[in-house]
Amino acid sequence: MSEKPHRILVVDDEPDVLAVTRLGLKGLRYGGRGVELAGAASGREAVEAVRARPDTAAILLDVVMETETAGLDACRAIRGDLGNAFVRILLRTGQPGVAPEKRTIEEFDIDGYLPKAELTSNRLFAAVRTAIKAYEELVELDRHRSVLASLHQSVAALHAYEPLDVTLRRVLEIAVELAPAALAHLDLATFDERGDPREFTVSLSTDPDRARAEAALKAASERLRADASASAGRGPGPFGDGFLVPLTLHRELGRGWVYLERPRLDAIAEKALPLLAAHASNALYAAIAQELLARRAGPFFDSLSV
Repeated sequence: MSEKPHRILVVDDEPDVLAVTRLGLKGLRYGGRGVELAGAASGREAVEAVRARPDTAAILLDVVMETETAGLDACRAIRGDLGNAFVRILLRTGQPGVAPEKRTIEEFDIDGYLPKAELTSNRLFAAVRTAIKAYEELVELDRHRSVLASLHQSVAALHAYEPLDVTLRRVLEIAVELAPAALAHLDLATFDERGDPREFTVSLSTDPDRARAEAALKAASERLRADASASAGRGPGPFGDGFLVPLTLHRELGRGWVYLERPRLDAIAEKALPLLAAHASNALYAAIAQELLARRAGPFFDSLSV
């Protein structure tokens, strides 16, 4: 997962506020990541800043700037026009009469109310850290939802009646969608109706240099085949510079693996890839078994007696 700092937007028309806030948040870290502060001097600038960087974790938003309700108008635009429900908005005002706490919380989708007259550095530190935590939890929940929905739709698209090579490529494409990687390889060993071994390989690469991509894919495949642990029934996990997910078909009908080299992998993808492997193994088993039965049975009309 990315190690970039959490982005905090400080919106205030007083030029010294950003510097004071930076001092108050000095040393703040969450999830092993620090914070990055950006400034905006008006409500309009705040909306454009969030438009440009929707990954902003929290906003410290003044109310009275270019107009008496500039902060509240910005809040409405960020939630409504931009549709950003994740960023945590902390209203920080020196004129609580303009935006009374209870009414403002009820009417506007804000996540904290910080009167400047009562705001200590400790309270600011705690409020921002809590806001970052809430933002990260919302993002993680949304990613869970997105990954599960994508996995469900993708798995539903795996059909036993499709050619085996089509199913294999679809499985590899789903794996890359879950954990983007510049290099991906799928290997499956099975057998035909006579019991003779068959091997299928599918590879994907984002490298525009075809020769270089093929060399990298060949090297990755040889490295995996040369390592006994890659096909010894080990569970999913790190392997060399990448991540390896075994494929085991029912009734010993086949065995293989999906390998992603240096993938963008997070905890959610690590959980989703084994689920994909289980569903893929079922689909591949059905595809191969159906193919074997069809070949052994021969043409339908050959079995009819007249």
